[in-house]
Amino acid sequence: MITNETDYAIRIIRALEDGQVHSVKVLCEEENIPLKFAYKILGKLRDAGIVSSTSGVHGGSRLIGDLRQFTLLDLMGILENRSELRKCLTPGYRCDWKDKKNCSCQVQEGLLKIQKKIDRELSRYTIYDLLHGNPDLKE
Repeated sequence: MITNETDYAIRIIRALEDGQVHSVKVLCEEENIPLKFAYKILGKLRDAGIVSSTSGVHGGSRLIGDLRQFTLLDLMGILENRSELRKCLTPGYRCDWKDKKNCSCQVQEGLLKIQKKIDRELSRYTIYDLLHGNPDLKE
């Protein structure tokens, strides 16, 4: 459910929390992220207003967004890698089985309920909570 891209984005955000400008190369070295992913992720984070980027010799990326405002579900949406438990839960999905049987699918309905619960949990915690702890996230 949490893709490598989401994991790398969280690592990038963690490295940028000091408020300083960091080059992509340094971010990749510090957080063990492949360079090809970092540029793509930083572009999406920039478009979402979470980071700013500057070019040039002293350029790089800096955190500008309030991490208390972005949930894990938000981040997954920003990166466009949110995945449903099953393909049939994707909006607009056409199910051949349901078309053939001309009835509802108990499996899909059950999975949809579970998916909604997962989404609620992912929406409960901000990126700040994840990076700095939240009493509910401790075992």
